[in-house]
Amino acid sequence: MKLERLKLAEVKPYGNNPRKNDGAVNAVAESIRQCSYITPIIVDENHVVIAGHTRYKALMALGEDSAECLICDGLTEEQKKKYRFLDNKTGEKATWDLMKLEVELEGLDLEGFDFFGMAEALPVDGDGGSDKELAGTTEFDAEVFGDEKFKYECPNCGFRFN
Repeated sequence: MKLERLKLAEVKPYGNNPRKNDGAVNAVAESIRQCSYITPIIVDENHVVIAGHTRYKALMALGEDSAECLICDGLTEEQKKKYRFLDNKTGEKATWDLMKLEVELEGLDLEGFDFFGMAEALPVDGDGGSDKELAGTTEFDAEVFGDEKFKYECPNCGFRFN
């Protein structure tokens, strides 16, 4: 493996990427804008993305012309496919310790950007459509969530959670 700065025009997204990541591009771009570009895109010896499709799209959206890439040479096609899947899927297994998150977010200036995207994470009705206009909701709706009491409120966005 070697770390190398590549022109984004030389980096090729994996053509059969099953991950639908367009909804995350703006958030990743904003993260890069606020904190700089830190995590390299992982590519194979032919510069095909193994991991980092969303970072690639975010960098393109920001008008960058190059990026740090970790070039992994010698992986089999099966290893590349496994890594693409496991890199994305394992992150879905993680959860938040909401008390620690509250402490971490206290006083943090996210420059007004809603990284939480709570409207996208709220429940929808059975056929996939939203029963209510949920964009901008900062607390649970008893009709949607049941009668719940709130223990914590995010100091930045005001979202309330147990």
